[in-house]
Amino acid sequence: MDTAERTPQSPIITVLRCDFVPEPDRSRFGDTEHRTAEHVRRAAAALGWAPQIRIVDVLAGELPPADDDSDLYVTTGSATDPDSTLPWVCALREWLPRALAGGARIYGICFGHQLLAHALGADVGRAADWEVGRVPMRRRFWLPVGGATRPPRAYPTPQPDAPAAMVALLESHQDEVRALPHGAQLLLEGEACRLQGYVVAGLPSGGAAVGVQGHPEFETEQVSALYRRRRERLGDARVEAACASAALPNDGIAWSAEVLAFLLGDRFAPDLAGVPEPCRH
Repeated sequence: MDTAERTPQSPIITVLRCDFVPEPDRSRFGDTEHRTAEHVRRAAAALGWAPQIRIVDVLAGELPPADDDSDLYVTTGSATDPDSTLPWVCALREWLPRALAGGARIYGICFGHQLLAHALGADVGRAADWEVGRVPMRRRFWLPVGGATRPPRAYPTPQPDAPAAMVALLESHQDEVRALPHGAQLLLEGEACRLQGYVVAGLPSGGAAVGVQGHPEFETEQVSALYRRRRERLGDARVEAACASAALPNDGIAWSAEVLAFLLGDRFAPDLAGVPEPCRH
């Protein structure tokens, strides 16, 4: 689509497909890229936006073209390791920092969070155990609307005892980011896995990225089916505990709306009612 045809509320968001959902869950809940696209659409709707969603099948060897006009790229989760030598992983790992240096805005989810960190020189690896279920984490700062062109040190920080200082997301991972990539700031901090989210912003190119270890797009029934499918790896007790916690409220949509407003709010005017009050300044 020609950039001139866009409206102030219709960003072009490209989902980079990095995984597939096996049957029967795919028929019940949809494939990875479609679930992620629907989640992004709902988060954007909270900001008053009607995004145009595109899907690039990275798993099948595709990458965005050199003249791509997307406003945001969202990398999905994946069961693949971020340090894999599979051709599609290597190609995406090389593309991500190049795109960022060229001014792209990137939202990395789980595998996408790990892969971008690895591509930017951070240490990633496999933890001793899985982290599953609803995971609370503490935010280091608020993501200001349209703040992608400013360095994170200029962002507002919450009071440690404020309820909104905590963010809860659904998770399912064993790989983790062990150290921040160069130029990144810690955004979300957890207990079992400390580095739950980071921000790269204020780059001369205008590029920016947010990585999050959790899965804001996960839904209770869908992720519970995933945990049960992994019962042999997780064990009965952990599966049941994870399913019980997944039934509790989480911040997935609100979190992604905050991320989108941060990454795109300098280009598209969001409805400020869709983001927390401290992000509006």
